[in-house]
Amino acid sequence: MKRVIASLVAVTFTAGAAAHHSYAMFDGTRVQSVTGTIAKLEWANPHVFVWVYVPSAQSANGYDLYAFENGSTNVLLRRGWTKDALPPGQEVTLDYWPLRDGRKGGHLKTVKLSSGRVLQGAGGPRGVDGEAPANAAPAPRAAP
Repeated sequence: MKRVIASLVAVTFTAGAAAHHSYAMFDGTRVQSVTGTIAKLEWANPHVFVWVYVPSAQSANGYDLYAFENGSTNVLLRRGWTKDALPPGQEVTLDYWPLRDGRKGGHLKTVKLSSGRVLQGAGGPRGVDGEAPANAAPAPRAAP
């Protein structure tokens, strides 16, 4: 009986983990790039999340807010990230796999800092609602 229960727990855990880490919401056939200003780095498990203001001539306020899924803090620490790696206001260029539904953001591939240093991303699924997170840096002002 103990073996049966252990097997069921293992199967349930494996299936749940696989479902949680689906990348179906991202278009893995395309990599896009944007340059913008960090609004906020949400350094938390299960996934780190990066919010970026990207200039946009089509937007009434002069920018679009992009949101990028990333990996766990543990994975990112091994890739050279820290919780202070992307301070609000820092300009960055990001490569990412876009969301299939066309919303602004995706699964982070790389972040190039103004110093030239490149941080490798890791990630998984998370929705993007277009709203700035609580305590985000102020939005950039629209160009006159």
